[in-house]
Amino acid sequence: MSTLLQNIKAQHEGTEGLAVNNTFIRRIYTLVALKTTAHFFKPIGTCIPISKHLIVKVGPSVHLAEASTMIYVAENTSIPVPKVFCSFLHKDRAYIVMERIQGQAITTVWEDLSETSREKIFGQLRRFIQELRTLKPTDGAIVASCIGGSVREPRIPRALPRMGPFKNIQEFHLFLRDNFRPKESKGKREGEDWQQLVEMVTKQDGPWPETVFSHGDLNPFNILVCGDEVAAIIDWEGAGWFPNYWEYTTA
Repeated sequence: MSTLLQNIKAQHEGTEGLAVNNTFIRRIYTLVALKTTAHFFKPIGTCIPISKHLIVKVGPSVHLAEASTMIYVAENTSIPVPKVFCSFLHKDRAYIVMERIQGQAITTVWEDLSETSREKIFGQLRRFIQELRTLKPTDGAIVASCIGGSVREPRIPRALPRMGPFKNIQEFHLFLRDNFRPKESKGKREGEDWQQLVEMVTKQDGPWPETVFSHGDLNPFNILVCGDEVAAIIDWEGAGWFPNYWEYTTA
């Protein structure tokens, strides 16, 4: 078994307690529906509709922390997110059964919206981001999921399937640069490039404000609208407490 496959399996160890409404009936209903009624619908990435109102997210990268995140956001903000009906582990896979949002990705309707509708949507999104920024982590510097666990970052191969948690931003930055420390480098230590590298590391290792709650993939495909109303923000698998610049690097 490859290291990645081992890590994918290991990411769920000790997470059984994160399951939501994890009853035998709900598990059986979900697994049977995926074998039967799901065939009447078209899968959307890792999300598989099983009825007009329910959709199941399942796959190697899916983690129970995402269900916890949607519940956390729903309870602490006015941001519309899919309602989680249940989540559970089965054969080293996480299953999240949630509300199937009746809306369209903003990318598919943007050209048809009036300027007034666009401004209204922008206003809603602005308010939602501000609400996320008002949330406070239990530990002001932690880089972690909403429950203090690991986070997902698919852009970094060695971070797959998940990374962290990190006790502070400096530790997070050290991970991002693969434990590189200029003082311990045996390579060339001169020139403009080296100076810029030292300045970057110095800034990364310096003081930082509290981490803020970030969606982690706030691109137009994850913003669903109905008319000029934001119906839901979806795909919270990369969400968590991150440095204040992180959202801008992932959208």
